[in-house]
Amino acid sequence: MISPQDRSNEKIQETESLIKGVDGILNKLNLPDFAKKIQLDSLDKKMNALKKENEDILRTSDSEELIITMHPKELPSGQISVRSLTTILGGFQNLSDSIANTLYNQPSEKGKIPQEILGFNEMIFKEARAGSFKAVLELKHSPQSSIEEPVQSQTLSELFELLFSSGGEESLSDSISFLGPRTLRNYAEWTKTLRDLDTTVEVEWMSSYRGTSKVTINPDKAENIYKMLSDFSDPSEEEILLSGKLMGANVRTKTFEINTSDGEIITGRISKDALPEVASFVLDQQCNATLLKVTTKSRSKEKVSWTLRSIVKA
Repeated sequence: MISPQDRSNEKIQETESLIKGVDGILNKLNLPDFAKKIQLDSLDKKMNALKKENEDILRTSDSEELIITMHPKELPSGQISVRSLTTILGGFQNLSDSIANTLYNQPSEKGKIPQEILGFNEMIFKEARAGSFKAVLELKHSPQSSIEEPVQSQTLSELFELLFSSGGEESLSDSISFLGPRTLRNYAEWTKTLRDLDTTVEVEWMSSYRGTSKVTINPDKAENIYKMLSDFSDPSEEEILLSGKLMGANVRTKTFEINTSDGEIITGRISKDALPEVASFVLDQQCNATLLKVTTKSRSKEKVSWTLRSIVKA
């Protein structure tokens, strides 16, 4: 797997070679300078964009960077109340924590989020920038022995998938049922905060692994999201014991597929505690599994998500 930095360097080298080649051809044609400039302008713009991208990758090579721009009404650009600032940023951190807990622990709302997850998912307020009120946040990568995508990048990817899916009930229902009841509650609280504070928020994410993403939520959009989330009934959680065969498992993506004794195919995520058991389990072998079933209901449909908690030979 090529690193984002190496990939960026390759693009710059390829573009440099292309510019030299085109420049050589134009010189042989004895074109006037203004004509050469027209031909080379687009390549120069491409090179400048690649260099900017390379700078962003260098800056975020060991961390994820977020810029949260807040537009409170009735305050000059660059100002925001302390109450609004702490409530908006705190709510965003809580939302991210709940997603990290789903990915690396379990989607249940019961119990506290493990300190390990809170630690590696802690965002640092790095600086404030001019223009409305811009809060620059940094999320440091955990030490890792490979160049696989850091857990911080994976968490923010799921968070932005949630934000982008919030335009309609169907897509939001799919996202929120997977991310669990704690995420549903925190997302509802955060969007209600944006509505009540009458504040537009832009969230921009810069990652050496995922590039740049940006989403804007104004008070009206926050109100619509909050209403859709409020239509979901309180999710129900149930621990299920079943027998069947483990037909597929991916430890890297933490996903599984079990074919039950009744012929039902169940897919979902593997909890952190169950990963060692799954990694050593032989596929297509009879098993007894313990799963967490989370059911989320809206006015129009019901969504079920599964988390594998443990698995043993039958």
